[in-house]
Order: sequence, then C-alpha cells, then structure tokens
Amino acid sequence: MNQTSGKMDGLVNQNPFPANRVDDLILQMSMARGIDGIITVLRQSARDLIGADGVSFVLRENDRCYYADDDAVAPLWNDRRLPSESCISGWAMKHGELVVIEDIARDDRIPHAAYQGTFVKSLVVVPVRKEDPVGAIEAYWAKAERPSEESVRLLQRIANSAAVAMTNVALINALAAAKEEAARARDALILAMASLAETRDYETGNHIRRTQHYVRALAEALKEQGVYAEELSDEAIDLLHKSAPLHDIGKVGIPDSVLLKPGKLDPKEYEVMKSHAELGRAAIATAERYMGSATPFLSVAREIAHTHHEKWNGTGYPRGLQGEDIPIGGRIMAIADAYDALVSERIYKPAMSHDEAVDIIVRDAGTHFDPGLVEVFAKIAPRFKEIHGQFTDKE
Repeated sequence: MNQTSGKMDGLVNQNPFPANRVDDLILQMSMARGIDGIITVLRQSARDLIGADGVSFVLRENDRCYYADDDAVAPLWNDRRLPSESCISGWAMKHGELVVIEDIARDDRIPHAAYQGTFVKSLVVVPVRKEDPVGAIEAYWAKAERPSEESVRLLQRIANSAAVAMTNVALINALAAAKEEAARARDALILAMASLAETRDYETGNHIRRTQHYVRALAEALKEQGVYAEELSDEAIDLLHKSAPLHDIGKVGIPDSVLLKPGKLDPKEYEVMKSHAELGRAAIATAERYMGSATPFLSVAREIAHTHHEKWNGTGYPRGLQGEDIPIGGRIMAIADAYDALVSERIYKPAMSHDEAVDIIVRDAGTHFDPGLVEVFAKIAPRFKEIHGQFTDKE
C-alpha cells in the first residue's frame, strides 16, 4: 500500500493557480441556487484549475455513491450509483478522511476492478464536509505520480466551499418551502454561519458563540438599568441574541489572502476586508428576497452585519453613521466584537488582558462606542470575562 498523508513533496503540477479564478469559482458556488448549479460550476472550472485529467462530484445516498457528474478526458462513472465499498469515495466518506494516492495499483483501499479500463493512475478524494460527509470530490491523473500539495490544498478549499454552498441551498429551499416556520429557518441560517466560520477561519471557532453571549449580557443589563430600555424588550433581546452569530457572514466573500493573512493588512487589503459589512448586508437581504418578505430576525441580523463597524463619532464604516443613527444592535455588537478581538489571541497578535481591554473600550466611549452602553458595559465587564473563559479557543 502506498498511503500518502501530511506534508508532500515530489510534486507533479507546478503551475501556480490564478487566485482570481479560484475566488470566482468559490463565489459562483456560493451563488448557486441548487445542487445542479454547484455541479455545473465545478464541471466548468475545477478540473482545469487543479490541473487534473478528471474530476467527479459524488453524492452520498445511504450506502451508495452517486457519481452525479464527471468532467474527464475519458468516460468514467457519470450518473452511476455504486456500492460504497466498491469506490474510493465511499471509503473517504466512511472515514471522513482526505485520500491521496500516487499509484492506485499499489493501494489496498482501491477497489481495483472498478478502475480497470479507465485512464486513472493517481487520485485525490476530499469529503464534502468532514463530519457526516454529504458527498466527495474526486480528482484523477493519468500518470502514477504524486499530485502536488497545491492541487490537494485547492481541492480541499473547493470541497469546503461546496459544503457551505450546499448548506446555503438547503437553507434557501427550507425558506421557500416553509415561510411560516421562521424559527427553523433562523436556526438553519445560524448553523450555516457557524459552519462557515469554522471552515474559513479555524482560529475563531468560538468567536461567534462568545459574541452572542456578550450581546445578550449587555442588552439585558441595559434594560435592567433603564438605558435604551424602550428598544430592548425581551423579544428584541432574544432577536439580538439569535441574530448575533451572523455579524460576520460577509467574510465569505473575502479572499483567503486577506482573511487569513498573518500580518497587518496594507491599505488596499484593509479596504477589501472592510467590504465584509456590505457583503453581509447583501447576503441577508438576498435571503429576505427569497422568503418574499422581511422577518424581524433577518432584519435585525442584516442591521448587525451592516453596522457593527460604525463608530459613535461617525468615522466608522461602511456608511459613516453617527450616534443613535447607528441601530442599537450594531452599537451593542461593536462593543462585543471589540472586546473579544482584544482578549483573544490571533496569529497576528497576542491576547490582551481583560482589564486592558476594558480600559481601552472605556477610553473610546464617545468616539468609537456609545457612551451610554460603555457605562453599563464597565459595570458588567466581569460577566464578559466569564463568557470568554467559558467558550475559550484553547483545547
């Protein structure tokens, strides 16, 4: 058996992958309105981008693998259903593992009878969703040589994006089929956002959980102390809590080269990063259009996504709103998001202490933050520290 895993050398494909074409493929998948649309995007671009001789998109159907689409130099298994144990995608989905094989003749996981008569000599299989995979993407080469590390990395990125796109398709279908089940649609959208955050940014898997609880803690304290109490009914606070995880949904549109950069962003990159607020608003507005009407949940989520980087003095983005022109949800999220960023370690900075973070937020009252909110935040700051400890990123 020749099982390849971990760091690879001896590369086959050395041509760089054009970032704009990769980003375009991922964007087109995110805009697909059905599984057929996702498959079409993959057929049009994936094989050429990876430098493979063939690509198959495989769907999991109970104990069978459905080869929904092939794009290859010679016929393979398009529109066929094979028992899971008779195809390598079945093995990959069963184990939830990436498979890299440089010579199929020397790997005992390969059902060799299935590959007889085909051009396939080397392959890579990536499950679509690691936990409980819904499908897999297979890439094939006609030479028994090791696929390049960059090909494998790109295929993983495409599979991650396909998982998100399939989640979005399921959500849109649910919204269209059951408008009256708003709570179910809301939970599905939150789950999609949580999954997206973990796919795009492994450092901040608990960021959305923490900010959700910060928002509820601050909103409840504001109501108790009579600050903006008329805007913070129990129903409004519940909507803020449920909507908060969607505040950074627009980051799905930010290229990895910017989103995952380990150092400080240059001015051009910063402008790209800032666009996530507008992208988030647009994404949620699209969901509202598909529903055919606005819902309180989506309206609040849209406001938070759009305005949580506005500043009290009008110097924020994307619109430069000032004071109480900024919706209350955006003002609350601004504090929650800033606190979490300050006290959390990132690849480009160490974590700051709780006291230092509180001092910075208090100092920025009246400039960055609503001074009325900051006054209450300072009183309940120990609760923020407790929440951060409860949902830590450390294993």
